[in-house]
Amino acid sequence: MKVLTRKHKFRVGEGESHSRSKGKELAASSEEPEAPAGSEEGGASPVHDRLRSMGGPEAIAEAEERASGVREELEKIKGEKAEELLRREASEKELQAVRGHLGDAQQLLKEARTRARRMDDELLQAVKDLESTRAELPGQAIARYKGSLCFKEGLKRMGRVTYEYGYRVALARFRARYPNADVEEDMFTIHPEDDLAPMERQQDFDDSVPPEP
Repeated sequence: MKVLTRKHKFRVGEGESHSRSKGKELAASSEEPEAPAGSEEGGASPVHDRLRSMGGPEAIAEAEERASGVREELEKIKGEKAEELLRREASEKELQAVRGHLGDAQQLLKEARTRARRMDDELLQAVKDLESTRAELPGQAIARYKGSLCFKEGLKRMGRVTYEYGYRVALARFRARYPNADVEEDMFTIHPEDDLAPMERQQDFDDSVPPEP
């Protein structure tokens, strides 16, 4: 309880009036209501004092309701900010993952391009080798054919035909010169009994005169 006091100059003849006025002030101060707890004088905040002076409990209730709404709005904003932060972090993680995949894809693309260039070089070399083989193939085929047994047998047959033709020409000339001479007409006639005679399949040609029996 705060007691208000006043200072007065004491004058002669004013003692009685001063005592009466002091008694009134003490009575007035004793009749003042006690300040509620929480104020500056008794504990209440200045806001409550102002609201109480403006409208009493209804104004306080309305202000508290508004404050509650503001707090809810702030909590909502905080939640939205937190969600936005989480979404941003997730987006950054996805972006980092995409960048990692992009780096891998670029590396794979680089390797694929390298393989493609190498394959192009190999294909070009294969085409060159094919063209060279085509150019060399006829000569190689002829060389292989000349080295084959079939070609050699053909040469022998050709030599035999040539020899037989020369023999017949010489025989015709001999008969023209010696019409009465007895000469075997076709010494190249194949007789069945000749198959019984042993003979090597491959024999060197020998046109020398055989010894007399």
